[in-house]
Amino acid sequence: MQTVNLERLLKPRSVAVVGASSDIARIGGRLYHNLIRHGYRGDIYLVNPKRREIGGVACYASVSAIPHMVDVILVAVPADAVASVLEEAGKNNIKHAVVYSSGFSEVGGEGGVKQERLAALAEEFEIAVCGPNCVGIINFQDRIAMSFSQFLQTPRLVPGQIAFISQSGALGGSLLNRAQDKKIGFSYFISTGNEAVLESSDFMGYFIDDPDTKVIMALIEGIKNAEQFLKVSDVALERNKPIIVMKVGKTEAGGKAASSHTGSMTGSDEVYDAVFKQKGIVRVDDFDELYLTASAFVKTQLPKGNRVGILTSTGGGGVILTDKLVEAGMVVPDPSQETTQNLREVVPSFVSVQNPFDLTAQLINDPLLFRRCIEVFAKDDNFDAVIVATSMVAKELSEKRASFTIEGAQLVDKPVFAWWAAGSLSAPGMEMLEGSPVPFFTSAAHCVNALQAVVQYAQFDKTLGDTEMQAVSISPANRRRINKILGSSRNDLTEDQGKEILSCYGIPVTRERLGKDLQEVKEIARDIGYPVALKIVSPEITHKTEAGALRLDIENAEQLSVAYEEIMRNVNQYNPEAQIRGVLVQEMVQPGREVIVGVSQDPQFGPMIMFGLGGVFVETLRDFSLRRAPLREKDAWEMIRETRGYRVLEGVRGDKPSDMAALVQALRTISQLAVDLKDDVSEIDVNPLVLYVEGQGAKIVDCLFIKK
Repeated sequence: MQTVNLERLLKPRSVAVVGASSDIARIGGRLYHNLIRHGYRGDIYLVNPKRREIGGVACYASVSAIPHMVDVILVAVPADAVASVLEEAGKNNIKHAVVYSSGFSEVGGEGGVKQERLAALAEEFEIAVCGPNCVGIINFQDRIAMSFSQFLQTPRLVPGQIAFISQSGALGGSLLNRAQDKKIGFSYFISTGNEAVLESSDFMGYFIDDPDTKVIMALIEGIKNAEQFLKVSDVALERNKPIIVMKVGKTEAGGKAASSHTGSMTGSDEVYDAVFKQKGIVRVDDFDELYLTASAFVKTQLPKGNRVGILTSTGGGGVILTDKLVEAGMVVPDPSQETTQNLREVVPSFVSVQNPFDLTAQLINDPLLFRRCIEVFAKDDNFDAVIVATSMVAKELSEKRASFTIEGAQLVDKPVFAWWAAGSLSAPGMEMLEGSPVPFFTSAAHCVNALQAVVQYAQFDKTLGDTEMQAVSISPANRRRINKILGSSRNDLTEDQGKEILSCYGIPVTRERLGKDLQEVKEIARDIGYPVALKIVSPEITHKTEAGALRLDIENAEQLSVAYEEIMRNVNQYNPEAQIRGVLVQEMVQPGREVIVGVSQDPQFGPMIMFGLGGVFVETLRDFSLRRAPLREKDAWEMIRETRGYRVLEGVRGDKPSDMAALVQALRTISQLAVDLKDDVSEIDVNPLVLYVEGQGAKIVDCLFIKK
């Protein structure tokens, strides 16, 4: 799905190097050198008003002086000159540019103004601009090296099916070097730089349709156009084109202190993590793991489940893999009876047929034993994937072991991964595996993490229809009530106002009424029925416990009078200027499981929903889940099951399970409310939402609405 036509940018028939130089230490010189060195077959035009020729190739004084059509201009001039070059290109109907120059928004101040001018010219003349402040573009399939990265000192561009988008130019080149050392090839490399015009999502959209690309890999610091990124992610899922992302920068980006639990706990990285999970994007945290995982997706098919068989020549290695697989949520089942019987006919009597299946040191005496066993073991229907673990096998024997692994993998219709625990003495065999169709790893952690990513992607529900998005229908009358509440105060909403909005969405709230004085409070308590709770209602007091403005379990009128006087005295001491709207008299609800549901408005992704169990789970253990609103039913269930406290809701030690259906509906309804009110409300805390036993529903006891 191309959001903008990038065909000629990535596959140009002609390029012009603006700022060309004979000095390969300069960007303009290195660009020309790299194009020639790696065999660019199109036309190259050099632009430098101070030179007549470079290396026998004529130089033009300006872009306008080029007598032929140019697909892409490669701009390597000082930042102050970039705007005039783009304007000239636009007037000559050139529609694509790569701007390498630095000195734009990355330096702040005047640099930001220059970047705005660049973007404005690109929009005026409809120029697709990559950069500025980037190292360029490499098309591996067609050997088009429009980059000054030192990676291009490599003798050969290794083509492959991974498209790599990087917001960091230097790190991107480093990763290409490490990956190609392991014989991992690429279809494209894009350094997006400051993304003044074209963003990572634009290139992702192109690669979704690109037949030479099987996997999209990205190294990002942030996303500018969240809506576009989300649309691209949805289409990638529908087309089964995995996106593997390493997101750098995990610290809290927001500068202000949040007013609610949700706002204070969910930083920018938690939001990215939630969005990636929701959209089926594979996130990795390790530099090498990024290209190794992408390569695994290229090389292997998707498994049918999460059951893994381990064939090993090292008992300890089998234990290591088992521990890591189980920790990653996968299963290491026993072999089938048929497999066990067939293997016992092959292996010596002292070899135990189980999973992990350790062939022991017997392989030294009988190297062909591995070949005979791998086919039988890997074909077992109890395994959805197989890991072959190899330890110290030296020199020419390592090549035999590698060839047996490759042959065995080709005989089965499931993923076969290989982990080799040795070092340089096993280099011949390891090099064979690096260039083979078998995903290969020298780290057990990388091996298991890559397999986990493939398994989770295979199991991800890629149904993206919106038929179940609407959680509840709001009547026109309730819409008017909500608008009236929101317009009645410039301050944050009081608890009763927030609950009135929630009740408009059909979410059960406590029975309560607002009393203006002690006498009215007593009358309301008598009508509701003891026991009751008293809460101050004031726009200036959002945290009632902190102000001493809350009393619970009031049993009679005498206790109520004492509680009322205490609350009023505490509030006067806490904030003498606070505007008191009254005291809320609320029923004391029956005990149940208390959970928290929160809303925060992320500056990029919009309304986010947080869920967690109350008390120590959220406050101390930070046990909560996060998703972008609105929620589908499956999103809500994933949020609930993702928390460690989920077991408590299922019922433990004889407790009956909580009403999960009511919780799912509440999460989805609050998520719709968050979308509907995103322009008016910045944060919402529903704390607690009390869950009753299965079939008895839920009820909101307290809430906090923070207005924008």
